[in-house]
Amino acid sequence: MVGDVRQSIRPGEGVWVSGAVEICSKYKHDQRTSTGSPPLPRGKNLRAIGRYCYNTKIVILINSSSKNALGIFQPFLPISVPMGVGYIAAYLNEQGIKCDIVDEQVEHDPLQKIDELLVNSEKPYIFGFSVLTATFKNALELARELKKKYPQSLIVFGGVHPTAMPDEVLSYDFVDVVVKGEGETVIKEVYECLKTKRTIYHIDSISYRKDGKIVHNKPSGIIPDIDKLPPFPYHLFADNPEYDLGFVMSSRGCPYDCIFCSNRVTTKKGYRYRSTEKVVEDIALLHEKYGMSKVSFFDDNFLVNKDRIFRLTSEIKRRGLHKKIEFAFQGRGDNTTEELMKELHETGFTNVFFGIETASNRLLKLVKKGETIEEIVQAVEMSNRLGFHVSATFIFALPTETHQDRMDSLKLSKELDIDMVRYNNATPYPGTELYQIALKENRLNVQGLYDNFISVSTFIENPFNKTPFTYVPEDNTEAEIRKDLLFSYLSFYFDFRKLKLIFLSPEKGPSWFDAHGGKISKFIRKLPALFILGAMLTIKYMDLFTSIMLHYHTSIRRRDFFNIFRDFILGFGPDRGRC
Repeated sequence: MVGDVRQSIRPGEGVWVSGAVEICSKYKHDQRTSTGSPPLPRGKNLRAIGRYCYNTKIVILINSSSKNALGIFQPFLPISVPMGVGYIAAYLNEQGIKCDIVDEQVEHDPLQKIDELLVNSEKPYIFGFSVLTATFKNALELARELKKKYPQSLIVFGGVHPTAMPDEVLSYDFVDVVVKGEGETVIKEVYECLKTKRTIYHIDSISYRKDGKIVHNKPSGIIPDIDKLPPFPYHLFADNPEYDLGFVMSSRGCPYDCIFCSNRVTTKKGYRYRSTEKVVEDIALLHEKYGMSKVSFFDDNFLVNKDRIFRLTSEIKRRGLHKKIEFAFQGRGDNTTEELMKELHETGFTNVFFGIETASNRLLKLVKKGETIEEIVQAVEMSNRLGFHVSATFIFALPTETHQDRMDSLKLSKELDIDMVRYNNATPYPGTELYQIALKENRLNVQGLYDNFISVSTFIENPFNKTPFTYVPEDNTEAEIRKDLLFSYLSFYFDFRKLKLIFLSPEKGPSWFDAHGGKISKFIRKLPALFILGAMLTIKYMDLFTSIMLHYHTSIRRRDFFNIFRDFILGFGPDRGRC
């Protein structure tokens, strides 16, 4: 999703196409086949994937996640169902392949959980990891432990990061195969090859090591008809109360060229959508079986095809679901029309998210957004007029950006009367054009195993242990951008109406921050984290105040800082236009 806190886990990112009920016994030297074939060759660099095979009964899909990626903010964020591994699991089950899911978002000890799942299961095992850049380190740590404990297992990495960086992933000898792009349709081919004891070397969209070298097979392309995929298996996650089940995927891909978006690494520009009937069936299931009254569409860009939106709203109304559920979606300003947005609102769509990114047409053109500020403003004003709750993101530290550009973005976010905003720092994720720009400019800053690839690091980081930016554009400093980010958050949210919305009515927003979780018991459990969060923000803003007063590492004017408090105290709301 555009501007999201983390790289979004997209459906079908081929988490592990080598999963099948048969795999190669490439590590079992003394094993002979039923026909008396010679034993497997020794040595870790001698691979025989698909040559010597025997049955396996267990496949485990692992949704990699870092529980502490968002620091003290983690307890206040809802946990969405892992769409990527969910769709892979549904496809495998449809093919008659038994698999289990281990989601690191909710598993406190994933290794122990895996041990439990493997009891009385036939060896060898297949472990398939869904990996984002931000979760790469965690995935490697768990994969290393699994290979050490189960040396005969086959470990496969897939998802956005492995697709973008297969050589890097395969440089770790405990990772056996990388799947690039969408993986559902490749699974059956891999399964059939292994079942009939044929090699998988010819299969498209995989990378592997052979004779000590890394081999990349050609891509197979995206799945042209996603309607042929089975529905999402909500039942696999329904028993865990930590999950928010209220997500539906109605389309995949986005036809636009934004240089900062990593979701297109797996889907390219191919945009496809599911049939109206199947989408509405998912919605009805969520309400009738699981009691969901709020459903968010997981689509990268919900409004690409207007005709299918009208068909969707018509069916939702026909089934009376518009009276029972509130919907949220994300779209682009240039895709909106008065007729479309009015129809959506009448059908129960109450929340809309726009990735505005910047107030500069020059920068919008530079990042290849494909829309103008005028189109965005018109869309937001229209949404406000129709009664939508409007949320948005802006990106600071884009190439060639200036301090004034950032203050113009703040000004626009306040003038548009948006309900909730996130100000992110530009993060050049592998596979994006922004990553290539940062490399070319020699301004890419990778700490450890992408430890600093967090687009909201300024707001969530420990004030005594700051997270270095991944990219700082020329003629800017990290300190200056960090202070512009903090000032923007303060200027926008130091307003009674917005604070009331965040703390008392989080259900009306996009679920970026939920202080009480809807229950007194949950609120009480979150109180210690709230106090710590308050203390951390106090320290950050004391530092910002000192910097502004001394005019140190910032171009923010003192009067602009004091105007924020003046307007709050006088009850006039945020100071619109003084930036």
